[in-house]
Amino acid sequence: MNKKQQALFEITVIYLIVGAVGYFTYQYADYESLTLRFLVADLAMTVVTFAFSVIKKNSSVYDAYWSVIPFYFILQYFYLFDGFQWSVPQWICAFVISFWSWRLTLSWGRGWPGWHHEDFRYSNFRVQFKAFFQPINFLAIHLYPTCIVFLSIWGIEWVYAGGELSNVWLFALGALFCFVGTLFEYFADNELDKFRKRQNKQKTDILRSGIWARSRNPNYLGEMMFWFGVAMMGVSYNAPWYTVLGSVGMWLMFMFASIPLKDKQMMKNRPEAFQKYKQEVSRVLPF
Repeated sequence: MNKKQQALFEITVIYLIVGAVGYFTYQYADYESLTLRFLVADLAMTVVTFAFSVIKKNSSVYDAYWSVIPFYFILQYFYLFDGFQWSVPQWICAFVISFWSWRLTLSWGRGWPGWHHEDFRYSNFRVQFKAFFQPINFLAIHLYPTCIVFLSIWGIEWVYAGGELSNVWLFALGALFCFVGTLFEYFADNELDKFRKRQNKQKTDILRSGIWARSRNPNYLGEMMFWFGVAMMGVSYNAPWYTVLGSVGMWLMFMFASIPLKDKQMMKNRPEAFQKYKQEVSRVLPF
């Protein structure tokens, strides 16, 4: 077993522990509200993930949380609401979320070099905040993404917990958005993986093949499509309008935080090449 394989084995064990903590927290959470029980379980899993990130001295422990936890939610809904009796739309919802979850998690695992690597944003935070890094680590790197993902997937509760499908076309559009968005991410990440493994690397190289020739952020585009699709599926089952706000928050986060941070890093490392790329290729939409 090489170092990367060992690191992947360890991160798998960590997320099995995280999942077990979430399950038992849900079971013993003394709340009548299904939403509150899921939220408390989610927060407990976040705290455990944070503890492991401190132990491993690497905040990228949290990176897989984003994609793993929605699948854990689907498993819990299956257990709670007799998944073998689900309707076709309920199975479609479970499929598109699971497809997104497994694809993104496997893509992360493929690209993660191991414990010696930490996301550049987290490393920058360590330098920037120094002694105050751990509070920032918990609040910004762990807690905020947990909250935004929870809010974004909240509407799915109505798909499985007694909601009635009132708009088949909206549900179908939401499922399509989820599936197509996941495909966008699949093609984008495959092109990115090939680019990272290219021969004769130059620091000024810019990925401009495939879908990256039409959009500078096709992976983020796919992610935004997915979360708006999740919101539409929830609303089609009469989830309250405010459950859409999580997906709006996702859009705001990508457009005004994630993409600008990435652009800033690209401009720092490849100023001339990236400036030309910005002028010739759309920021998000592939047209």
